[in-house]
Amino acid sequence: MLNIDYSNNVYRPAEDTYLIIYNAIPGNKILEIGSGTGIIAIHFALKNHDVTATDIDENAIELISKNAIKNEINIKIIKSDLFENINEKYDTIIFNPPYLPVENESLQWSGGKSGFDTIYKFLDNAYKYLNQDGNIYIILSDLTDIGNLIKKYKNYKFKKIKCEKFDFESIFLFELKVIQ
Repeated sequence: MLNIDYSNNVYRPAEDTYLIIYNAIPGNKILEIGSGTGIIAIHFALKNHDVTATDIDENAIELISKNAIKNEINIKIIKSDLFENINEKYDTIIFNPPYLPVENESLQWSGGKSGFDTIYKFLDNAYKYLNQDGNIYIILSDLTDIGNLIKKYKNYKFKKIKCEKFDFESIFLFELKVIQ
């Protein structure tokens, strides 16, 4: 059982978090972008994966570190804006991005007008940090134009893994592979 502390300044694990935890099948060497509390990174580290957790927010970095210690797990923690401070390649990259199509709100969930501002920046570079046959797990919302995103990024094969439906939206866990 995970023992996780939370903070009002850091994205609290929600349905999208658990969609990843319960459905992703990552390779051994994992990079999680935007780790927040660190719950996903810690979950997979406890399953003997080699995990690097990143976040842009110093509050999140401190919380990830605290939660890793609390769970007696060793993970690499890097303060980074997406891939800014990443210098290795990974078998799997996990990203629960800010995906809501709203502007001028918290960076924890605001994906800009299209919902894809951060996702575009991520997908423009993610393939460079994947090992051969690596994969990406990412959460997307039906409040955005997922079809258009898939058309824009023809260098990735998008596979819908699982869907969680709510009154106001559906969220999807997608697995992406680089098309060789």
